[in-house]
Amino acid sequence: MRSPLPILVLAIAAAGPSPAEERPPSSGDRPAYRTLNDRFAVPRYSSLPEWRPRAEYLRQHILASAGLLPLPEKTPLRAQVFDEQKHGDYSVFKAYFESLPGFFVTGNLYTPAGRGPFPAVLLPHGHWTYGRLENTEVSSIPGSAISLARQGFVAFTYDMVGYDDSRQLTHAFGGKRESLWGLSLAGLQLWNGIRSLDFLQSRIEVDGERIGCAGASGGGTQTFLLAAVDERVKVAVPVNMISLHMQGGCLCENPPGLRLDANNVELAATMAPRPMLMISATGDWTDETPQVEYPETRRLFALAGAEERVGNVHVRAEHNYNRETREALYAWMARWLKGAPADAQVAEKPFQPDPLPELLVFHQRPLPDGALTAEQLTANWIAAARGQWARADPQALRTALRHALAPEVAAKTPPARGRRLVVLASEDPALEPALARAGFSVRRVAFMPFDAEAAAKVEHFETYNRTPASQRVADIARALNETRHAMLVADGDAAPAALLALAIAPAGRAIVDVRQFDTSSDAAYLDRLYIPGLLRAGGLQTAVSMATAPILVHNAGTSFRLQGPSMETGRLSVREIVRRLRQPGPSAPR
Repeated sequence: MRSPLPILVLAIAAAGPSPAEERPPSSGDRPAYRTLNDRFAVPRYSSLPEWRPRAEYLRQHILASAGLLPLPEKTPLRAQVFDEQKHGDYSVFKAYFESLPGFFVTGNLYTPAGRGPFPAVLLPHGHWTYGRLENTEVSSIPGSAISLARQGFVAFTYDMVGYDDSRQLTHAFGGKRESLWGLSLAGLQLWNGIRSLDFLQSRIEVDGERIGCAGASGGGTQTFLLAAVDERVKVAVPVNMISLHMQGGCLCENPPGLRLDANNVELAATMAPRPMLMISATGDWTDETPQVEYPETRRLFALAGAEERVGNVHVRAEHNYNRETREALYAWMARWLKGAPADAQVAEKPFQPDPLPELLVFHQRPLPDGALTAEQLTANWIAAARGQWARADPQALRTALRHALAPEVAAKTPPARGRRLVVLASEDPALEPALARAGFSVRRVAFMPFDAEAAAKVEHFETYNRTPASQRVADIARALNETRHAMLVADGDAAPAALLALAIAPAGRAIVDVRQFDTSSDAAYLDRLYIPGLLRAGGLQTAVSMATAPILVHNAGTSFRLQGPSMETGRLSVREIVRRLRQPGPSAPR
């Protein structure tokens, strides 16, 4: 969660269905939008076979919403660890490595005295004013690292993007074009966490099979998301973050689409049966954890036979990472990474962090050669994504597209039948009467209105709600799912959405007027088909590869290029569309 205090860059550093959840009521025809502060309900699962596919879907969904499905190439870390400061029972180093070529993760490595190998704890930080260097009574990241090192753990504290030594991007990085390609602040931080595990496993002093992760506030969000997607995190301690009435208030906690049909309890519980300690406080949004979030999480862990592997410590304090919280963390890590008794207690000894110049990685030194700007990083990410289109398993792109589209549950009522039924998503007033005269039954798609004024008031809207284009896809897919053997005719803004709907809903055939959509233009997608992660998943090309219906695209012009559909550069007349629909055989439009 974002602290009310401003971020300080130190001057010295120069497929699965969504179960029902509680949502606000609609007001007439105005849609009710979901927000991060709604009170969510956790669906009930009766057995592990019922929960397991949902958990797998959520793990995939985290990666997809972060732009990490398929995973980017793991390029060399080129890690640098230097400037050791010895303190008798522990040492602290400056460290940096490249999570992506030209993008540097920065932090401090704390190691115990002796040879090891030692268990390790990754320590992402929250939105404290001084980031990983915060050291107050309320929160001390260096204090937890020093104490863990003294207890026989390697600890790595690393910067959130835009904090302390992380100078290449601001903590407001991103935009709609980046989102279209699956690049976001939240996704980049999750990738940095994955690469931080790579970094720890590369160290000779680390036992790579005994790694935990712990963080408070925004660091708590990083902790449970990383633990969900990477099983190398054997133990997790998210602090002051798993709440059902506040899901995370910063851009870095809200990748697009993540919580469209999910909540933090479900997301965190996917790490079961690996142990997790939920630390909560009386003075923030985790105030109800002992009565609400912890029992719900325990219920999900119990399905995996791991009910005793999830715990809760509730402290009487405001939002914090204080001594009481840290001592609970130490005991949990000692129990599960070092075999300590379940009732063991670990007291924190007095500590004194090193002066800031001795902890800052780039104090009085320039960034390494090859450090990228935001524009260069975005360009490289897009180029790498384009390269993956050809190299990746097509199924990975199709899975990513399904997550980007987040299809709704198909209607439970028996679908309408009839091979002469047309689902119509058209702006042409002449089409419906012409189809009726030709003997077709017509069902117009009921599009949900988009309330731009209300949407603008929802913080991180795209994390919890569909974009207008995504909603058009869902509306068309719903109409197709509620029919059987129906044909689809679409044009205008509904046309490119219709091609996406065909990837997730069946149709007998489709005739689509794409109005000379430019498939090579990001601007065209941003203007007419903005759905986060769509181009990361291969865009319209992946969609048509998934469609089971024969597709005829017309009014394609010269800029619409896809493999698969039949295409005509000119626009078909109403009469010609009707004639094509009347042709016998399921493959007639091809």
